[in-house]
Amino acid sequence: MATPLTDAEKQRVAYHLGYPAVTTAASVAFGVPTLTQTNFLVYTSLVNLLPSALDGVRSISRIMDDIEVKMVEAQDRLSATQLEELHLRENEIDSLENEYRRWGNRLSDTIGAPIYPYSQRYKGGGAGAVSMVPIRRDS
Repeated sequence: MATPLTDAEKQRVAYHLGYPAVTTAASVAFGVPTLTQTNFLVYTSLVNLLPSALDGVRSISRIMDDIEVKMVEAQDRLSATQLEELHLRENEIDSLENEYRRWGNRLSDTIGAPIYPYSQRYKGGGAGAVSMVPIRRDS
């Protein structure tokens, strides 16, 4: 039988989905909801995962951890465009960010909980992203 997710694993999954690492006592900070009903959905989903899904959730979370490590490592290469015969990718970090969001969407689909709607990490990242729509009023 698969071992349930630890509290640390649940927090990593919530982090990868863009949720803030705050207690349930928080509600509004600087005019932005820090915890919403979606928090309940994430943590409830993580407790109720099918045993057969646990390894997949852990695997996706590890992949996303690895992508974050690669983004940090890529910062050292931001000032270079070429190293001898090696040409460096100019959009390496942007490509890694896109890959990170792709895996985040898979993680969201796997656990059946939404990405945090106010996450800057997922801003502009697809149909579920929160954005402002200008309203034109004709007088």
